[in-house]
Amino acid sequence: MNKTKKTLASLAIAGMTLSMLPFNAFASGTVPTRLAGTTAAQTAATIADQTGWTGTAVLASSASYGMVDALTSGPLATFLNAPILLQEPGNVLNADTKAELTKLNVKTVYVTSGTAVISQAVLDQLKGMGITVVPLGGADRFETSVNIAKKMVTLGAPVSKVAVAYGWLNQDALSIASIASASNEPILLTERGSVPASVQAFLTANTSIISSDVIGGTGVISDAVKAAFPDATRHAGNTAYDTNNQVIQDFSSSLEFNNVYVANGVTGIDALAGAPLAAQTKSAIVLTDGTVPAAATFVHSKLAAGSVVTALGGSAVVSDSVLTGVVNGTPTPAQGNLAVTSVSAISASSFKVVFNQAPADTSKVTFTVQRSTTPVTVTMTWNAAKTEATVSSASNLPEGSYTVAVKNDTTDLGTSTVAISAQKVAKINITSTKLSITSANVGYATYNVLDQYGNDITTSSLANSLTFQSGAGTVTINKGLLKLDPGAGGQNLMQSPSISITGYDSTSGVSTNATLTTSSALGTLSNMTLNTLSNANGKVLTDGDTSSVFYIDYTATDVSGNATKDYDLVVNGLITNTISGNQNCLTTSNSNVLAQVVTDPSDSNKAAIKVTVVGNSNLSMDLPVTITAMSYSGTTSTLNVTLKKAATVDTFTLMVPAYDIAVNEQKEIPFTAFDQNGVALTKKSDLTGITFTGATLDTNIDGTAVLKNNSQSVDGPMIITAMTSTGKFSSITINIQKAVKADTLSVDSSILVSAMQAGAAQKIDFGYDKGGLSVKDQYGRLIDMTGGTDTYEVLAVSSDNTIVSTTGPAKVGQNPIMINAVKTGTATVNFQLVAIADPTKVINSQSVTFSVIKNDDIKGYTVDAVANPIYANADLTAITGRDTDYHANPKVYGATASGTKVLLGGTPIIGAFVDNTKDFAIETPVGAYDTVKVIAGKLANNVTDSTTNLTVTILGTDGTVKSLTTPIKSSTAAPVASTLVAKVDSSVPGVSVSSDGTTATVSVASGVLAPNKVMARFNAAGSSTDRAAIYFYALDQYGTKGMKLAQITKVASGSTLTNDQFNVNSDGTITGTGAVAGGTVTLTGVTSNGLIKTIKVIFN
Repeated sequence: MNKTKKTLASLAIAGMTLSMLPFNAFASGTVPTRLAGTTAAQTAATIADQTGWTGTAVLASSASYGMVDALTSGPLATFLNAPILLQEPGNVLNADTKAELTKLNVKTVYVTSGTAVISQAVLDQLKGMGITVVPLGGADRFETSVNIAKKMVTLGAPVSKVAVAYGWLNQDALSIASIASASNEPILLTERGSVPASVQAFLTANTSIISSDVIGGTGVISDAVKAAFPDATRHAGNTAYDTNNQVIQDFSSSLEFNNVYVANGVTGIDALAGAPLAAQTKSAIVLTDGTVPAAATFVHSKLAAGSVVTALGGSAVVSDSVLTGVVNGTPTPAQGNLAVTSVSAISASSFKVVFNQAPADTSKVTFTVQRSTTPVTVTMTWNAAKTEATVSSASNLPEGSYTVAVKNDTTDLGTSTVAISAQKVAKINITSTKLSITSANVGYATYNVLDQYGNDITTSSLANSLTFQSGAGTVTINKGLLKLDPGAGGQNLMQSPSISITGYDSTSGVSTNATLTTSSALGTLSNMTLNTLSNANGKVLTDGDTSSVFYIDYTATDVSGNATKDYDLVVNGLITNTISGNQNCLTTSNSNVLAQVVTDPSDSNKAAIKVTVVGNSNLSMDLPVTITAMSYSGTTSTLNVTLKKAATVDTFTLMVPAYDIAVNEQKEIPFTAFDQNGVALTKKSDLTGITFTGATLDTNIDGTAVLKNNSQSVDGPMIITAMTSTGKFSSITINIQKAVKADTLSVDSSILVSAMQAGAAQKIDFGYDKGGLSVKDQYGRLIDMTGGTDTYEVLAVSSDNTIVSTTGPAKVGQNPIMINAVKTGTATVNFQLVAIADPTKVINSQSVTFSVIKNDDIKGYTVDAVANPIYANADLTAITGRDTDYHANPKVYGATASGTKVLLGGTPIIGAFVDNTKDFAIETPVGAYDTVKVIAGKLANNVTDSTTNLTVTILGTDGTVKSLTTPIKSSTAAPVASTLVAKVDSSVPGVSVSSDGTTATVSVASGVLAPNKVMARFNAAGSSTDRAAIYFYALDQYGTKGMKLAQITKVASGSTLTNDQFNVNSDGTITGTGAVAGGTVTLTGVTSNGLIKTIKVIFN
């Protein structure tokens, strides 16, 4: 509801005096905001007056020891339409009770206690008044509850469900009293650890009882006792007042919150008397111990503008401050440790967990939801106060019981069992009070549909089974709007003072009806206000800008006074025109500005007011424009806007880049651009009329502009200028550095294993596979050696080839250095960076020493730990190349007595196994130290990870079999790209690439970019068979290159080849007849999280 109305209600209560006069929290209704007398009996009589019931009454004891007998009488009293009146100990009928019996003309009284509690003398006085006395008291409180239940059955109540409460705690029975009373659900009392014999006998005799509500936790009713009741659902909190909160939330779909009652849970007597009254309106009773209970938060969220919150009893038992706290939803701050006060289902896919206070750190609070033993994947959101967490599944949950376990770090806050029922239509509301009528004699009204949790499902498929009828014509519905059409020759709706409409849901049986007064004037709106004009990209209304779309924010009310944005109501409520074929146009003061009522792009059932510029007025100055909306009811709203003169680039400011630019390099030059209105311009299409020297403006795939310097063949100063058509000038001078050359070699020794077994081999390269080598230029920038120009290489020179031999060199692309252990000993390998054109001149070098050890020195074996999960996405029955990219590849090493890791030679691995073959598989065959590869399969729905133990068996150097074990985890977390690469394999003949990696040159004759080649690491089937020499790949959080790209596309503005000659599908497959020499094509790869990489290909 409107929070302002709640606040006003709260202020009204806060300003009340402490008199006993009735006062209303919100509005003048039939129930005042306090029902009280000077005694409990007087309060009960006051409550009885409110029920309006006469003829029959229930008499209960007001003594603390006798009240328990009456705890379960609410359902019987409600079934009999009988108020509950009170009698204190003694031999004289209470005077207030006697007066009320006379006032209500009571002829029958049901007495809930035996004569030891309500004396025979009192019963005789009742009989003397001509009243028939029906005793219900039993040998104990449990039998009394059974006697009351039996009487309901005997009198014909349709009993199919019972509520169960602990016999020695009044609050739990009081919490369910009004709810059970409203649904003919007897309340039975039980012991904690056993079911009383009288209760068991009642259940046995009444087979029509098929379900139960158990009120309270295992501290008052054990699970064994719960299991003795048919189809039992537990409703419980940590305390009796938390249980009261939980009960209200669990049954909120069957409660109405137009009236809410507050009673003292310590005395309990007023709540007992109030149960039948609350049941009349399906209202909850909130229990208080003198403080504002946690239930206040939930109740407050359900109150409407006209809701009445009523205290049962005087201010001594329910203070004004407590009543105000319930109205405002401000519970008394919790004391002590963090605790869960309630867990409830708030939709078919989510639970609400309420805490007694905000956790110190919500990130440490965890929620585990299970259906039986099956885990449910959930997400959490917290309210602003951090006292409520909404725990949600991505889709509706199957009907059944769920456990919600809550922990705060390592502290267990308990587990609650909550029932989820299949989402259904629970209520249909016709929200209009008037039927609006158009000039076409068609009537409109609004409605909404609520599920059992109070959620609006008007636009969901569940509401599709609704039908509405009216004697005045045919009723059709569409997502909250009723349309009544009398048809040709039908009655004139405006001549009828009122129209009746009924609605029915054929699936749930829920119905509604309303009689609507007809509007006395044509039209569907009572008011329309135009507020502000806006554009999603921050643009302003500009002369000649016919591509930009603007929308007017507006507020509208229908003839019933309800806020609306429904398209039919708005378009039929406004006086509009057709302009140049455009229908439903508002009036504007400039013919080049069009304001039109259209369907909202985000919701076709709603109306939007779209504003566009449809021409060029050639304005020399800004011009004010007035947009006017007029409703059929006569209300008018205007919005004054400004039509700016046509936008031009006014300032273009160049900025010096923070990085070096060398000879023959083209790098991005930063800039800012603004039009004459101060609006930033970034699109290439907007940056017209600018003259550049020394730089060229180009287009990114998203349409934004990029400025790059023109390449310069000599070093030295370079001046770049920009001049706009408005005469604004900008200039920078950059110092073009000497041509790039390799300067420094780095060797990552962590890639290499310095101790090797004879026969072992390892490799090092520039990152195509193993990595370990990198080269920087004289400016400290990495040179791309994975796909750059084939200019440099690294030689590997061993100090003793008979101990450690090498093969190489390492060059661009797939060209590694191999290091081979030949025989026992020590040798140093010197890695030398050289120019291919002059390999005798060493530019830079690094050395690594290797030891080849004896087999006898290998004393043990180790296997790498797999620290991070692997992606669980493979079909283990048909593993693809893409799947293998996501494998775990733990290496197996030997170890010396001192723990030194030893690279193993030969094929020491004789087996590899996983203990979870459902979710994991081993790639075969195995043999060498690096051949164990584990792939993770797809997981079941709602399962996000899995674990297996990998066991590797090794034939040791001593001839015995060894085994090693390591755990491996998998995850369904979708790959997220961190880097996007355009890979150019210049080691392939006929392929070369520019030094900055942005332009590749390819020989047409080489066929490396022929039709059907794939410019992605894997094709759509997950195979690398047709991979082109130029392709895109993304590195993800798993450290792999296997993820699919969102799109690979050809950029038309950077290509001379036609689509018939050369194009690519979104998966990177090349189509067309084939490239021709002299043609160019620009290609861009895009990841799902928005990374972009572009490369230009020149064919020769």
